[in-house]
Amino acid sequence: MNSFPIKRVGYWWSEKKSRKFNVGEFASVCRASGLELVKIDLARSLEEQGPFAAIVHKLSDAIAKAAKGDEESKAVCEAFQEYSNNHPDVVIIDPLPNVGNLLDRYRQYKLVDESELRGRKDIFIPAFVELTTQNVSENLSKMKAAGVEFPIVCKPISAHGSSAHQMSLIFNEEGLKDVSPPCVAQKFINHNAILYKLFIIGNQYFIIERPSLKNFSAGDQKTIFFDSDKISKPHSASALTELDDNEECAVIGWPDKEKMDCIVRALRDCLGLNLFGVDVIVDNVTGHYAIVDMNIFPGYDEVGNFFQLLCDLILKKISLKLAGLKEELCEPKLACYFPTLSIGIKSGKFSFDHVNSVQCSAGEHSKEVIPYFPKCFCCPISGSCYNSLNSKVQKIPQMMPSYENLLQPQNCSYNQMNNGPLPLHSHDYTQDDSGIETSDSCDEKKKEIPFRTIKRQHSRTYPSFGFSVNESG
Repeated sequence: MNSFPIKRVGYWWSEKKSRKFNVGEFASVCRASGLELVKIDLARSLEEQGPFAAIVHKLSDAIAKAAKGDEESKAVCEAFQEYSNNHPDVVIIDPLPNVGNLLDRYRQYKLVDESELRGRKDIFIPAFVELTTQNVSENLSKMKAAGVEFPIVCKPISAHGSSAHQMSLIFNEEGLKDVSPPCVAQKFINHNAILYKLFIIGNQYFIIERPSLKNFSAGDQKTIFFDSDKISKPHSASALTELDDNEECAVIGWPDKEKMDCIVRALRDCLGLNLFGVDVIVDNVTGHYAIVDMNIFPGYDEVGNFFQLLCDLILKKISLKLAGLKEELCEPKLACYFPTLSIGIKSGKFSFDHVNSVQCSAGEHSKEVIPYFPKCFCCPISGSCYNSLNSKVQKIPQMMPSYENLLQPQNCSYNQMNNGPLPLHSHDYTQDDSGIETSDSCDEKKKEIPFRTIKRQHSRTYPSFGFSVNESG
């Protein structure tokens, strides 16, 4: 039995999140650490349900509805805030006012724009402006004043709920008639269809690489409407995420850990949150890192030991409260990096058609497959088998340098099937390499990671989804 007293931890999130969130498993993890997990009833007084050492919640639904004038939601938020004010010794993950800031896209962008990142060129928020009318001339004037150039992405002001993902890509002044106010118009940055999602848990974070919008330029093209959630799912297949034929392949480096650390540190400081997600892209011309979206308490689906990390976070904050100590400055720790399921190749098509987790049969040229792409992730992409490509490709672990103590394999939910996560490395734009390193004779001074070359083929055989093109004049 535990020698320390049981501490009660209240929790609340929606039924939808509960269906994804195994509360029973979370309760077991908490119990093993001396914490009793208790579900909060929002219809009852928190005073009656306490005392609590900590409360973990996702009250974003109530906060969003309260902001729109819903009286019941207002009452819930006010009661919660009153309890928090009256019990400063109770750990709240996360404070309601801080959560509210993240539910408004314009407000979250302003906070980041005014943070310690202000003035930096290598990490930035793309130029943005709030649009509150459909008046084309007025909106064009606002855009020019804010330095927002075409093409632009128009996003709903509300960063909460399914409607928050309904966006549009506008290429010219004529397209401004398609604006749906209130919204944020943000300059679109070409990023070779690669998005980095940062899942943050206190000072620890995970990087999940996902598909994203392909490269676009201003022109006469009609407005494209799309669902950003569908575009950037792990297995998304869309014409919007496939690079154009005149772009042979996208040459990218591995994400820069120092820059990601800086982003996490700055956002933890200016937002005052412990559980949130950040979307980051890399400008394919300058190599600068752009923060394009943030969301509260994301799904953490890829984070296999999320419950333990959350439990550890709660225990740490309770300990600091009991000791009367302030939380130390954020020292970001990268827990794991999950690369995209797309493979970098120099030429030809890649197919999972005949791949299993051990071996790929390609006639007499049978070889082991790269262990980062197991059978369970295979999708029926037509084309020639990977082993039949003429380019010489080594297994990924052989081409990666070792970074001791950088990543913790036990924190990677894919570790058992993928032989661990990939390490990170700074961009090296002086490197003259258009594909995967194949030399066996690299000496100690030649340890930089090679660029990856990515060309998505999914939409050639998969039906596209999640977007439409406005053909109205």
